[in-house]
Amino acid sequence: MARYDFKAQRLFLKADLAEGTMADVSVGQANYVKNVLRLQEGDTIIVFNGRDGEWQASIADAGKRGATLRIGAKVRDQEDGPDIDYLFAPLKRARLDYMVQKATEMG
Repeated sequence: MARYDFKAQRLFLKADLAEGTMADVSVGQANYVKNVLRLQEGDTIIVFNGRDGEWQASIADAGKRGATLRIGAKVRDQEDGPDIDYLFAPLKRARLDYMVQKATEMG
């Protein structure tokens, strides 16, 4: 089995995630889940919050003003981002501004 499922739909939640808990989604996220992804009650989606890893969740209730997800099993643990050092040599002012712009775009 592949390490990552790149075809699975993912959704970011601010709530703490744990197996068996319920999580409410915002109105915008509910609209995205119901109208863009066209998921209905009982369908599954991968949720994450940037702290607890990725979890499989099923849509428990999908109303007009929101949705509730039932958090299931953990799919994978949260990984730390890469440790990147960006080094450069001093340049002329015009080139330095361009380098700073590109470094900012990289994050």
